[in-house]
Amino acid sequence: MNQLKDKLEHITQYINQLLIDQEGVGLSVAIVKNSDIIYSRGFGYSQIQPVKQPMDGDTKMSIQSISKNFMALSIMQLVEKNLLSLDDKVVEYLPYFRTKDKQQSDTITIRQLLSHTAGFPSDLGIGNMTAPNVREIFSDTPTEFQEALDHYNLTEEEIDGVKTREDVTRWFQKVELEYPPGKGWNYCTDAYVILADLFEKVTGVEWETNLEDEILSPLSMNRTTSDSKDVEEDPNSAKYYLGEEKTETPFPKNSLSAPIGYLYSTANDLGRYLAFHLTKESAVLRSDLIEEMQQPVHLVSEEWQFGSEVRSYGLAWFTDRYKGLRVIEHGGGQMAVRSLMTMVPELDLGIVVLLNFDGITHHDVCDKVIDIFME
Repeated sequence: MNQLKDKLEHITQYINQLLIDQEGVGLSVAIVKNSDIIYSRGFGYSQIQPVKQPMDGDTKMSIQSISKNFMALSIMQLVEKNLLSLDDKVVEYLPYFRTKDKQQSDTITIRQLLSHTAGFPSDLGIGNMTAPNVREIFSDTPTEFQEALDHYNLTEEEIDGVKTREDVTRWFQKVELEYPPGKGWNYCTDAYVILADLFEKVTGVEWETNLEDEILSPLSMNRTTSDSKDVEEDPNSAKYYLGEEKTETPFPKNSLSAPIGYLYSTANDLGRYLAFHLTKESAVLRSDLIEEMQQPVHLVSEEWQFGSEVRSYGLAWFTDRYKGLRVIEHGGGQMAVRSLMTMVPELDLGIVVLLNFDGITHHDVCDKVIDIFME
């Protein structure tokens, strides 16, 4: 017990030291061992204005692309119910789905959407550019919004015309595949909107409703939500600060694209989520399907490897090795949002780090926790 106490105290000291030069912002951390949250701490502040609010393990924060893991889990629940198979063609459920080359896109499977191996380019923009405050996000200069549209080869009429997830799926008819489906890897965030469209067509239920009923409630994730208004009005929620000047950024919200990166959670809730994935003991999903999510599907392209040994992507999980240990993780980021959830199965260890500022501090904290628990 004293040894564990010393490890956790070492982690606290390390994080306090990291934040010395980050006055006014903060991070929250949860550490899971087996099925228990053994460490939950907030450091610094969740908000600077109008008054400083301390961060803690229950502070609601944007989790960005960690949201994809919940979308993938929802699809796996349909697999368990025999409502679909991962190797089914997307067009079997969404007959209007196509890309420029219909013959190619007719072969794209659900597994390929989940694993980013469908052939899509990596940065299409349609998911994020439909945010209701997108013009506020690109407002530093009079031309910044137009420059963003030009970068993504989009028009204002296009993004204003997207009202539903089906609209996003139909938009893909302008997309040219970069490689044959299944023969490469590109992290295409927008593909997860198609998965939500597919989920809703198969079930007849809004994805967010199912998420609450079939995942969040059973796992007691009571402070996880897709409702941006609820989060903004919560007294214990984060705002986000960019750069040394700590400039507050527009709040990350986009209900249409919730499955790609617009869910909100807490370190403690994500700790409960990791405990479920670590132990594989839950009525939420069969253990063999949990394991299937964590298995590599395709090696990640060179620029994503960060010097890692065997970085790959599964079904909404990156898989890697760190100092010889298998690591399963997913992170997220946008402007001043940073999030990371990591599992080290050989240590029965799970780590959640959420920031409200930019940088790589979340990775530094995660690596330090693993190092300490390897000792």
